Amino acid sequence: MKPFKNQRIQKSFFDSQIYDRLIPQDHLLVKLNEIIDFSFIEEECSKYYSRLGRKGESPVMLFKMLLLAFLYNRSERDIEEECNFHLIFKYFLGLEVDGTAPDHSTLSRFRDRIGVEGFSAIFNQIVKLARQKGIVSDKLRIVDSTHMQANVDVFKAVQQSKELDDEDNDPTALPGGPDPDARFGAKSAQKKFFGYKHNLGVDAEHDFITNSATSGGNIHDQDYLLEMAQGPPPKALTADRIYDSEFNHKQLKKRGIKSHIVRKERSRKPGSLEYQRAIAKRKRIERVFAVIKKYHSGGRARYWGKLKVTIQNLIIAAVYDLKVLVKVLSKPPGELCPNL
Repeated sequence: MKPFKNQRIQKSFFDSQIYDRLIPQDHLLVKLNEIIDFSFIEEECSKYYSRLGRKGESPVMLFKMLLLAFLYNRSERDIEEECNFHLIFKYFLGLEVDGTAPDHSTLSRFRDRIGVEGFSAIFNQIVKLARQKGIVSDKLRIVDSTHMQANVDVFKAVQQSKELDDEDNDPTALPGGPDPDARFGAKSAQKKFFGYKHNLGVDAEHDFITNSATSGGNIHDQDYLLEMAQGPPPKALTADRIYDSEFNHKQLKKRGIKSHIVRKERSRKPGSLEYQRAIAKRKRIERVFAVIKKYHSGGRARYWGKLKVTIQNLIIAAVYDLKVLVKVLSKPPGELCPNL
């Protein structure tokens, strides 16, 4: 017996009449339900649940609620309310018209129960689907990171830390602050921040996120290059000059990956045409960062602690990727893929 409550798939005649009449068929959430079979989530999550006792809420529904929260940049408390009142959200979740969504505290328990391992498995399944659909080609992977502010009042935390007498204090941390894992980092010599870095590997075919990792703001970007090269290896990889090191070049070559990392010291020769084309595509990852920051809570942590922020970034990456899947798979043949 499955340990989950059944997610409603076949709606009643009454529900179908209302949904069919009021919900536009070209809506993103309608297309998501048509294109993506989310049932794999139950299989990925089943090992985190006991088969004894009362059945838990469907992981599919809970994951979809978290998707909605980051897709529309809502808090978990707000998304609970909106799922109870917005018809399109009810449709997406598989609820009856008069059905009630799980509460926000259930979402929090779901996040804690599934953890980084579970959300990583879900994200990897979405990437696997994209490969099967030909959306990820693994011809060229673009690697970079973006900063993410911690969910902390830094001025207040700094004042409190001055009151602490800690000789072993980490200069990049805020002793006594609410987020023990956040760290000071620098976007440039003049611009500093307190928080995390979201490291991404993006397939250049459709700017699809294939790799996601979270690090403290003080961690050097190049330390995550090889993690961004994991999975089925791309034929080539490009990144800006901050990733340029002989170690990284050698490790990519060892894995059969052509290194198109921008060199710190440019020779007189401009490099091969393939190299020039690769580095020309490198800046496309900046658009990915811009979208997740502007629309999907990618600029600031919602939670405290690296584990929870890692989950946040995995959900954000999944939201972005699902939008790409819908845009590419629903466009007419020969038509350019519209912007996200």
